[in-house]
Amino acid sequence: MTALATDAHNNPVSAPTKQNGREMTKAQLQHEVEAMSETMVGEQGLLNHAQAGILLDVSTRRIGELVELGKLQRFDFLGRTYVSMREVRERREMELKAGRPRRTFAQKIVAGVKSAINADAGQLKQGGYTEYAARQKAKQLAKRKKK
Repeated sequence: MTALATDAHNNPVSAPTKQNGREMTKAQLQHEVEAMSETMVGEQGLLNHAQAGILLDVSTRRIGELVELGKLQRFDFLGRTYVSMREVRERREMELKAGRPRRTFAQKIVAGVKSAINADAGQLKQGGYTEYAARQKAKQLAKRKKK
């Protein structure tokens, strides 16, 4: 199965695999190079995943994920995979921050109550918080000494 890319006119262009890349005829290679050139002009350049990762300050694996999620368009030419320089620039200008967005004060309170409800019963059985645990240990030691 060969991967497909689209040229500047949204016509599918089949990309050769590493195995059949050498078996392409001169005309096929010329067509592929011309399609790549047109796409480079339309997209203001093409970058491999490593180059895009450096510009966006993410890993090459994350670039692959962005391609799979449809956030960056994939281009395959001559057995290699590229992404659009224009899209990488646009994404870099968004200045997206990693991680989850900050919670509001109300969201923090709700999350705290939910976690307390779920965790307190189990923690108290195991000795839980330091003050409570200290009192429980003191009671246990007092019982042992009486025996």
